Amino acid sequence: MKHRLEFKNISKNFSGVPALSNISFSVEGGEVLALVGENGAGKSTLLKILNGDYQPSSGSYLLDGKEEHFSTPLEAINAGIGLIYQERQMFDELSVAENIFVGRLPRRHGIIDFAELENMAGKLIEEFALPVSPSEKVKNLSVAMQQMVEIMKVYSRNPKVIAFDEPTACLSDKEAEVLFRLIGKLRTQGLVVIYVSHRMKYSGYQTKSSF
Repeated sequence: MKHRLEFKNISKNFSGVPALSNISFSVEGGEVLALVGENGAGKSTLLKILNGDYQPSSGSYLLDGKEEHFSTPLEAINAGIGLIYQERQMFDELSVAENIFVGRLPRRHGIIDFAELENMAGKLIEEFALPVSPSEKVKNLSVAMQQMVEIMKVYSRNPKVIAFDEPTACLSDKEAEVLFRLIGKLRTQGLVVIYVSHRMKYSGYQTKSSF
């Protein structure tokens, strides 16, 4: 199923200072929408409104034709929104598998079923064709691989929308190519993909809207 996200006249003010003014656009599942602009242009603010971190001062957003209003990130997650923050949201001392399914760890007789956990994570890692072990601690991974783990975490929740906030900021060109391959996979599955950046390192995606 292809999903659809639409913003209608979204504005956001902080103490009377406008960060966003009447932002309107739509994006269909199977597209990669690039939002490009200088630092401070309001790109991350828009994503945080979608994710329930901020509330818009005015305007609305629709997911699959239904107007939504997320008061918290948890509400957004439950509705199918996945946001990959610029700052990693990982637990360094936990394993790759534990980070992917944090808050949803499989249990058996009230105890975490680590065999099932690693099996679940292993299937996901295989699907993404990544060279990482489910049992490896996240602190031992490169920044790029930590980002891949975060993508798998969001993907495992069956989202309708995945948004990336400055995903290549700390990546080399080679690492960025791996990221773009995964973004291409998400696109082919009919997800809405939003890519936020102040610079485009890759010409394979056409900018549809900019700030």
